[in-house]
Amino acid sequence: MPQGISDKVLRVGVIQNGRILDEQVFRKAETVFIGDSDKAHFVVPSSFLSGKFPMFYFRSGHYELVLTGKMTGKIFLKGEPREIEDLIKSGTLKRRGDDYVLPISEDYRGKILIGNAIVLFQFVVPSPKPPKLRLPKSIRGSWTQHVDWPFVSIELVIMVFGYFFFAIYLANVPKPEPVELTDVPNRFAKLIAPELDTKDEVIEEKEIEDKTPKEEKEVDPNAAATSTKTVKKVAEQPQEAAPKKNEKPRDASTIQREESVRVAEMQKKVAGKGLLKMIGSVGEGGTGGFISDVLGDGGKDRDIDSALSGVKQIGVATSSSQRSRKGDAGAVETAKIDDLKVEKSEGAVAVKGRAEKAVVGKASVGKTEVDGAVDSASVAKTIKGSSAAVKRCYDKALLANPTLKGKVSVTILINEKGRVESIDISEDTLKDAEVTKCIKGVISRLRFPKPEGGPASVTFPFMFSN
Repeated sequence: MPQGISDKVLRVGVIQNGRILDEQVFRKAETVFIGDSDKAHFVVPSSFLSGKFPMFYFRSGHYELVLTGKMTGKIFLKGEPREIEDLIKSGTLKRRGDDYVLPISEDYRGKILIGNAIVLFQFVVPSPKPPKLRLPKSIRGSWTQHVDWPFVSIELVIMVFGYFFFAIYLANVPKPEPVELTDVPNRFAKLIAPELDTKDEVIEEKEIEDKTPKEEKEVDPNAAATSTKTVKKVAEQPQEAAPKKNEKPRDASTIQREESVRVAEMQKKVAGKGLLKMIGSVGEGGTGGFISDVLGDGGKDRDIDSALSGVKQIGVATSSSQRSRKGDAGAVETAKIDDLKVEKSEGAVAVKGRAEKAVVGKASVGKTEVDGAVDSASVAKTIKGSSAAVKRCYDKALLANPTLKGKVSVTILINEKGRVESIDISEDTLKDAEVTKCIKGVISRLRFPKPEGGPASVTFPFMFSN
């Protein structure tokens, strides 16, 4: 079994008409190409080697010699010459597609005939790389010989004069006068000094009038002993709140009287505003409120079923206590809701929920016509498998147009890789651009068997109905 390439490297040479065309030593293991392309390692004019032919194929750490059936020559296997034809007959050269492959190691060498050209190969020990050329020290000289002394002298003079004038400028710059904090604008003073802590301010004693309502004063006789004015001393402290004074506990009667006074005040404030004003307004003649005018006598305590029971035909009530009557004036039979009729109708009114009828679409694939060397049964099966996705395109369009139906014929071109090269709509009676666009998207994603001998054309129709 051939061993991997380790110490030696591949050397390849090409001879034609007794003259050496090219010779290369591949220090780095790589695949060597031979052919009539300018991108090949060795350009050999040949009628059966077009482009780049990988004669020495490198993979998994070793080389493989790749030959065609038209190549002849000898290969030295461990020093013994063997004809290529004998190696093919004995099975030493393994067939791979249209070529023959032989793993080679560093003890293999050979001569391959390609038309009138000869390819020689062998593995050799690479020669050491020549040292990098370097001039003698006497010729190179020292670093001082590479310095542009006139330029450096000018730079030094400019630097010295620059520092000299800069020192004079710093010595003559006037010192800024000190500025008091009071002269600094407020927006800058806040950046310089923090805000001062404000002293606690003591609010002067003020007399606060007692705003106890008159109703409470009249109800509570003991409240007369209380002064009408209360003097409170308010003092603000930065951290601790002023302690609350001990208040005298109040009895239940006092609390109840205060609550009744509070409720009376709130009723006065909200009376005559917004919806309460409308509800509290009186009806015509000064009798009854807004609710009483709407519902009539007793209407506030009745439910909706009782209010509408017995209605058949609408009649005008003659008094606030009379129900609607059916029939002509003077009828005594009570109207019922079940007897309501509409114009040009002879039965009772039936109210039902609106039901929307669902539209179900159908999509089918017609006969498939194939023009090309491709399996027509597999093509038809692939197209039929896409009918579910095409039906979804049609169902989406039915939501907007429930009467939509028709036929869409599609012609596609399948390339050598089995992919859709182009899509054309040859017939369209459906006339819906969105459905057509959706169908093209579905068909473009299909994968077909690879045609033999060139692209294949396929035509098939989709029929849509509901």
